[in-house]
Amino acid sequence: MEHENFYLLMMDALDGELLADDQVLLESHLRACPSCHQEWQAMMAIDALFRRSPVLSPAAGFTHRTLARLPNRRVRLWAMGTIYITLLTGGLLPLLLLTIVAAIATPALREPAVVRGFLQLLAKGMQLIGTVVGAMLNGLSQLIVEQPSVLGWLLVMVGIVFLWSGVYRQLLRAPVRPQQHIS
Repeated sequence: MEHENFYLLMMDALDGELLADDQVLLESHLRACPSCHQEWQAMMAIDALFRRSPVLSPAAGFTHRTLARLPNRRVRLWAMGTIYITLLTGGLLPLLLLTIVAAIATPALREPAVVRGFLQLLAKGMQLIGTVVGAMLNGLSQLIVEQPSVLGWLLVMVGIVFLWSGVYRQLLRAPVRPQQHIS
């Protein structure tokens, strides 16, 4: 932790923002700590390299060429409007169709025979769903009895998912240190 504080002082010194008291403290530490002194030498060499490097600027006419390649604003607005209208229409058509079907079917649904037939159909559908789910659970139980390793692998995979989700949550909670920039 102590060396990290001196590292921050080194960064401030490179930026020219180091106070006089901190300058004395940093110099005394650099004389006493060879690893920090070596790090300081490397940082000064990198800083000197950056300062000697020429500043890059875009080629002549870059702005004009880039703006010329952008799509026309009027065309872009027309295209976006067309897309939005298409999506809106695509979403409203099913609702409109459902409303029309409901308006046509409402008088027929008020008949007792239709309601009774619908309830019988619903009961048969629920019975069919129950039969299918029961058969699936029966097949799964037979598979587990015949192949217990399948259940083992399933439990291992679920455990790995829970483990890594916990690690991910811990990483999200970890404090983020602000990054220092060398100018």
